[in-house]
Amino acid sequence: MGKFDGKIALVGGNLGKLKKDTFKIGLGGVIAKKIVEQGGQVCLVDTDFAITKACAEMIGGSVKAYECDFFTERVYETEAYVDDRGRDKTNVIWTKAPAHELVQSIIKEFNKLDILITNFDKFEQARIDQTDDELYDYLRDQNTLPVFHLISAVRDVMSTQKKTKGTYGKIVFITNIVGKAGMSFATMYSAFKGSLVGLTKCLAKEFGTFANVNAVAMGPLSEKKMQGPKDRIKKNYLLTQTACCDKDLTFQDIAPLATFLASDDAIAINGQVMNVDGGMWLKLEA
Repeated sequence: MGKFDGKIALVGGNLGKLKKDTFKIGLGGVIAKKIVEQGGQVCLVDTDFAITKACAEMIGGSVKAYECDFFTERVYETEAYVDDRGRDKTNVIWTKAPAHELVQSIIKEFNKLDILITNFDKFEQARIDQTDDELYDYLRDQNTLPVFHLISAVRDVMSTQKKTKGTYGKIVFITNIVGKAGMSFATMYSAFKGSLVGLTKCLAKEFGTFANVNAVAMGPLSEKKMQGPKDRIKKNYLLTQTACCDKDLTFQDIAPLATFLASDDAIAINGQVMNVDGGMWLKLEA
């Protein structure tokens, strides 16, 4: 039996890259592949549908690509009602909300949604006084808006499933170690990654009766070109520089923790932001 037998998972963001019709799988795609291999049905979504389709084709098996415009303005109406305690309340009814429509299409086809894993990530580096509004908006929207919309869309779904089916949802955010430690000349990127840390803590409290909410803070990948301290500049900023790890960090090192937190084995873990950084946090704390 697989760890995710009978589970329906929605994995969004960083599924991979397309270059000249060649697809290179990303961390989101690696995580989705591991869930499929362990018996789960995976629904994929990203900000580019061509990438989503390419990832689904590469993984094969129990996987389906979905299209969603996370950046369109949502439209809603309000409805007044009185709750069972006689209090006046207002309910929000979404009349145009692509993420809600995406989740409802998954529910219609598979009758439930057990897992949400998000890994939306766009990086740009600039001094704070040279970060204009356009760059600020871009980093905010790319790194946080899809997460916000998906969380909004799955809340009532997972809450209702707990009441009607007794199933407990799993939500996992992939963030970055710079969201906890900061990064020179990447203030806004770090800030938006840090917002996912705060979101994890808040939603763990709000969703706690029907879903676990955790996050994985990843360290720098070996393939990423990043500049370290001036006396140790290298073409690739490897984790071996921490003196706490003797290997390069890859997607394959990060995915196992994400899939563990999405499984029933993590039922007693909630509101945690766990590092996969090869020991970098130890040095940052020193």
